[in-house]
Amino acid sequence: MAAIMAVKPGDSFEHWHEVTCRQFSHTECNPVARHHFQARVTLTTFGGLGLSRIWSATPAGEAIRVSRRLADIRKDQRDCFMLWLMLDGSIQLSQDGRYVSLATGDLVLQDQSRPFELELGPLTHAAMLMIPRPLLATRLPALRSLAACRVPANSRQGPMAGALVKQLLSMQGAAADGIDQRLSASALDIFSAVFESEAIAYSQASRRERRLEQVQAYIRAHLHEDDLDVEQMAQASSMATRTLYRLFAHEATTPMQWLWEQRLLQSYRLLAESKQRRVTEVAIACGFKDLSHFSRLFQARFAQSPSTLRFRNRS
Repeated sequence: MAAIMAVKPGDSFEHWHEVTCRQFSHTECNPVARHHFQARVTLTTFGGLGLSRIWSATPAGEAIRVSRRLADIRKDQRDCFMLWLMLDGSIQLSQDGRYVSLATGDLVLQDQSRPFELELGPLTHAAMLMIPRPLLATRLPALRSLAACRVPANSRQGPMAGALVKQLLSMQGAAADGIDQRLSASALDIFSAVFESEAIAYSQASRRERRLEQVQAYIRAHLHEDDLDVEQMAQASSMATRTLYRLFAHEATTPMQWLWEQRLLQSYRLLAESKQRRVTEVAIACGFKDLSHFSRLFQARFAQSPSTLRFRNRS
């Protein structure tokens, strides 16, 4: 769709905050001097992704501090990742105990479902992609550890990823025959590879984390098996079931809870990106025996039915 200017220079700070809460996520924000505040927010979509260009300017030395607390998340349960690309100025992001400062050309992932603090400098100009969690979680096994992970502008892959973000922003209007979904899926594959590569470059996982990732990789490879259970997971991973439960307890979940979550995430991705697949085919491919059970779980997880998502992405 064509870009919409939701905030334009001359609009009030209160209007800017209301628009960002409505379009991105519910947050708390410190007020700034009204007569010096200027901002611009443009919105568009492409292939299931939300794309925004965000610019703001405040009096010298005055920053906009945005915070999202657990109370805000309870009020607003949208579940997306935000991929930021700094075009000019500065942004500081704090999330999951990590703090990053972004300069021109840097990229970072922000998890909307977890508390964060964001500080916009006196001048901020950034591009932002809103990516539904299932579309990223099925591509990035270690997604949880990548919140507030910065890809520097001078890194090997950073310039390529930044150029791709800018290219997506320039693409307006729906492409014929669902080409936009295919292009956005390819772009997400590239972004995932870039962040995964950057994470590997500066972080070495602990033994427990590596064992957990191995089990999770096995589960993802066998989502289609409707009889997959804890005993099979443990046997395939050469560990006792009690060890398996302890591994997942560190993630505040159980092996079976994680399995069902991955099945739902994968089904969302298939319905969003595979226009020709029927709901029944997707359910079976993701290990669901019963279509009504699948529909109830999907509705509860994503606040829409599988057929609604499929219909929306066919139009």
